[in-house]
Amino acid sequence: MEHRCFAFGEPAPLSSEQQTRVCQDRGYGQCPRYLRGLLVTPPEELQALRTPVAAGPPPPLPTADQPRRRRRGALLIALLILLLAGAVAAYFLLFRGGGVALDPSPSPSPSPTPTAVITAASTVAASATAEPTVAAPSATAAPSGIAPPTPEPTPAAGDTFAFYEVSVGPGGYLLFMLDSGGDVADQRSASFTDFSFARVEPVEGADGQVYWQTADGGLEGLSYRSPDSGDFRIRAVFLDDRGSRRSVFLEDEDLTRFPEATPAP
Repeated sequence: MEHRCFAFGEPAPLSSEQQTRVCQDRGYGQCPRYLRGLLVTPPEELQALRTPVAAGPPPPLPTADQPRRRRRGALLIALLILLLAGAVAAYFLLFRGGGVALDPSPSPSPSPTPTAVITAASTVAASATAEPTVAAPSATAAPSGIAPPTPEPTPAAGDTFAFYEVSVGPGGYLLFMLDSGGDVADQRSASFTDFSFARVEPVEGADGQVYWQTADGGLEGLSYRSPDSGDFRIRAVFLDDRGSRRSVFLEDEDLTRFPEATPAP
């Protein structure tokens, strides 16, 4: 027989297999079309369908307002589902997100380890020129929202000197490239968006000035020269008997003098 389903929307033809497995089975209440019809059918209509009435004249045709109510009901249900999904997503993002900061205020950057490299927050712009007299860009102040690194403990008696380390903040710097003879062969500008650190070694150039040459990271081989490179700082890093870092910054005048001996606590 050509049965049709009236559970939702326009009457739709049904296959004999669907009638046998769904419509004429105990599980008809789980039929997706039937359930969807329950969601969009106004409660008063559902109650009228459940209440037996005496046989009488045929019911009046549906008015033009009923399709509108059904559409409004469907839109309301869809909106509620979207709001619920958004709330669940926000919960997992804020409380179960693993690593997502709840406090938008910045937190101090952790102290770097001896293997820290300067490329974590730096971008190098190649602006090579043949003239070593190009003025160095001045370092800008740290933007609001960037916290300076936490100070490290100072060295104590018995600590061992490990290496020198350059420390730069957000801003622009001028770096120099020395050739094998110690002459300035090239110079490049570098900009940083955060505080960065890298190991350096003091090198005396052919011009008699001291260059602090980076020993690791993406800027390896480039050197800082005071005061032309900008507002950089050099610190001597020590390790205690447990391998923990301790450090002390060199004075400004020490940046232009070649170290005569290994620093001591």
